[in-house]
Amino acid sequence: MSAKRRYKEQAGATAGPDRDDESFANDDAFIQSYYGASASKALSIDEQRRQLPAYSHRRQLLYAIETHSVVIVVGEPGSGKSTQLPQYLYEAGWAANGKTIACTQPRRIAAAMLAQRVSQEMGVDLGTTVGYSVRFSDAFSPETTRIKYLTDGTLIRECLTDPLLSAYSVIMVDEAQDRSIATDMLLALLKKILRKRKNDLRVVISSASLDAERFKAYFDSPDLGSTGISTIMTISGRLFPVDTHYLAAPCENYLLAAVETVLKIHKSEPAGDILVFLPGKDDIARALADTLESAHDNGQLESMLLLPLSAGLSPEEQRQVFDPAPLGKRKVVFSTNVAETSVTIDGIVYVVDCGFVKQCVFDPEAGIDKLIVEATSKSSATQRAGRAGRTRPGKVYRLYTHDAYKSGLFQRHDMPEVCRLSLAPMVLTLMALGVSNLVRFDFFQPPPPELLAQALEHLTSLSAIEPRQAKLSPEFGIYLAELPLDPKLGACLLNAAQKFSCVREALAAVAMLAIGDDPFVVPSGQRAEAEEDKRDFMVQEGDVLTLVNALVAYQGTPTKLRPRWCRMHFLNSRILEQADRVSRQLESYLRRMGHASKLRQSCGQDFARLQKCLVSGLFANAAKLEADGSYRPLRGGEREGPALWIHPSSVLFTASTKPRFVVFAEAMETTKLYMRGITSIDSSWLAEVAPHYYSVK
Repeated sequence: MSAKRRYKEQAGATAGPDRDDESFANDDAFIQSYYGASASKALSIDEQRRQLPAYSHRRQLLYAIETHSVVIVVGEPGSGKSTQLPQYLYEAGWAANGKTIACTQPRRIAAAMLAQRVSQEMGVDLGTTVGYSVRFSDAFSPETTRIKYLTDGTLIRECLTDPLLSAYSVIMVDEAQDRSIATDMLLALLKKILRKRKNDLRVVISSASLDAERFKAYFDSPDLGSTGISTIMTISGRLFPVDTHYLAAPCENYLLAAVETVLKIHKSEPAGDILVFLPGKDDIARALADTLESAHDNGQLESMLLLPLSAGLSPEEQRQVFDPAPLGKRKVVFSTNVAETSVTIDGIVYVVDCGFVKQCVFDPEAGIDKLIVEATSKSSATQRAGRAGRTRPGKVYRLYTHDAYKSGLFQRHDMPEVCRLSLAPMVLTLMALGVSNLVRFDFFQPPPPELLAQALEHLTSLSAIEPRQAKLSPEFGIYLAELPLDPKLGACLLNAAQKFSCVREALAAVAMLAIGDDPFVVPSGQRAEAEEDKRDFMVQEGDVLTLVNALVAYQGTPTKLRPRWCRMHFLNSRILEQADRVSRQLESYLRRMGHASKLRQSCGQDFARLQKCLVSGLFANAAKLEADGSYRPLRGGEREGPALWIHPSSVLFTASTKPRFVVFAEAMETTKLYMRGITSIDSSWLAEVAPHYYSVK
């Protein structure tokens, strides 16, 4: 059955999108349907576009962009900012003479989905007139693409080869309220670029919840030659109202409350899909399992389609989320905050918001990144509620009390990443762009001095910066800046080629760590078999070498046999396929750097070479075993730090003898501060590969 026919037969059950949307289609006959409270006929794409609040502001928006260098656009979720503004600009001729209109997103999934959606609206194939470019994936043509969706970080990387971004006539920084490090960097770089291109470049900054006056004041500074170069535009209205419901009393377990709320909605509310916001992938997995079990027990399972949504999903898995649910089924999507902004899932009527988010916070004293779960901000809660009410009146169920929402527990905005993350990637990129005086650089928000100092210290220890000359080292730092990786992982890869002759294994290790997902699966009722099979890949040296074994074995399996091989060995084929793709893309970077002859270098059974290679990048994440079984991070000797524990999923968790020293990929805080991606090491290697950082006996 075609998508068009399905939608016609589901009047009132599945609704069409607003324009701040990015869903997939199943076939060429795809057409979105739009159902109001009493409407039952399908509208054409052009009619849908005219329904959006942004359409009534089209002339004013284009006039503002024509007459001002910077336009700050504030509009409610569902007003059509992300999909319509680029099309208005294209139709008005801003993509003439080979120029391109860029629209940046803070998340990769949003960039890809928006490009898919806009290409459908314009009736063109994805990758032609409309395309996207994100880390490790793209679909665009420099010759034909005129509307390009990309992440902030990807556009910043383009500055390395085109400092003035001369290929673009308009750059739209969407979802600016997220305030990622890349967003803040991009705003500062665009301000510098406008000094040279004030007459032929336009910058549009858009958001549903934005401190517009602050952005205006930033760009209206005298150093751009004149004041008044920016203006604020407001897109008022949303398509449908959203009713907000709070708990009468606090709940003890948000995961249990989320599952119960989903089942109650499915039992008592009219047709309409459900979107559930949870902090992380582990929560999603548990919620899926609990909902599956409960729905099966009460006879609701046959009428529900349960799906996960997170940043690491493959395009095929994402497509399941955005495709219409089969007839007679209600779609329930359990998502991280990737669905919070610019991602519209057609048919969503009900949103369940647990009120928490998982965020990365850098501890400069311990020198480690920590993943922590904390209360979301009020602006994020607004964004989440905005996922409902796009195609018909919706409801949002907040799993916290109204008093808690009004209290200080929920801040107005999320803390900007520049104030809570390691700044090493940002400093590396800025220095590659020729910014030598970081103190005088015109940041949108100046970073904390201790984070800036720690970043410089860390990059110097990685040999990326020449300390006396305060610039990137020619044989390492410049190459490191080119790699689309965290500097720690990039250093591992470069050192594998330059020092340790283990490129093949390092490519596998870095690819798996860059993805960050565990490929080992444990199907219900098959735990013993899955654990037995995992032992074939496990090594006593730790998690990373175990991951390397799995990926290398996958790569050595004929392509057609890989899905069956993964099922036999309880491995997630999607994760390994993605890691294999990342590994091959990283190979291309090494070739361009002159390391083509080293790509097949292998350490064989000499695991110490690979372990040393990992230490060369992850030395800041080293820890020593304590008497109580915990570990303490090491920095500048044996400085006291927070207690770290081996994660239960680690291959070292059940080891009879714990290694005395380890390095780890990340720390995650739940009931304890757990280490993940652990590798056992010899303490002498720390002083050997990072003598300025360690002196450990």
